[in-house]
Amino acid sequence: MEQYFVKEIINSDKFTIDEAETFKHIAKVMRHKTGDIVYLVDPSEKLYAATIDEIDSENNNILTSIELVNRPSTEMPVDVTVACSLSKKDKIEWITQKSTELGAKTIIFFDSKYSIMKWKTNVVEKKLARLQEIAKNAAQQSKRRIIPEVIYVNKLADLLKYQAEANLVAYEESAKQGEISRLGQTLNQSPKSVLCAFGPEGGFAPDEIDFLNQNDFVSVGLGPRIMRAETAPMYFLSVLSYKYELTVK
Repeated sequence: MEQYFVKEIINSDKFTIDEAETFKHIAKVMRHKTGDIVYLVDPSEKLYAATIDEIDSENNNILTSIELVNRPSTEMPVDVTVACSLSKKDKIEWITQKSTELGAKTIIFFDSKYSIMKWKTNVVEKKLARLQEIAKNAAQQSKRRIIPEVIYVNKLADLLKYQAEANLVAYEESAKQGEISRLGQTLNQSPKSVLCAFGPEGGFAPDEIDFLNQNDFVSVGLGPRIMRAETAPMYFLSVLSYKYELTVK
């Protein structure tokens, strides 16, 4: 059953869906009829079953009857931010989609010394709007209760504004040296929020690692293999999901 995010708080047993894109998808793309049920998530992160009472094609809205659904949240129990250096367009979109599916709360893209892609100031807003829409669609598909926020910062130093309780940087030299314990040690401390930074295809420059280390970012290896720039954040999110969602306590 499809799930949609709505911008208004649902506070009665009736709700009108009048957002143009959502109306189009329900009425035109999925061709729902009266009596069908869709799920809605409002800004309070509550989930509702919405039974379609009327589809008003003239005014482009859908009248529904609402019932609260007491279903466990699908959100990861730790707030996770993945911060990725700019990559090629298709990789950035893929990272946004898959990070959303795997539970990231915030997705940050940043410019670094070895970044292949550079964003000009006049295109940032358009690119972020596109990525935010990808995150929204992925969140609906994966039955999330929130839409991750997609952010861009044009220099590495700006990452410091978003520091979490635990701050990590995935560094391939740590992996080459066989470092396998720091990530596990950090997660065993059960931080309430985690940020991990990932370099571009060419990796981080040594002085960038030094800068992050000097500002409380811990260098961690992600196993013995060297991963692609777009694979590393997915590995990291999967580790967190296993640690906090699948491990029997």
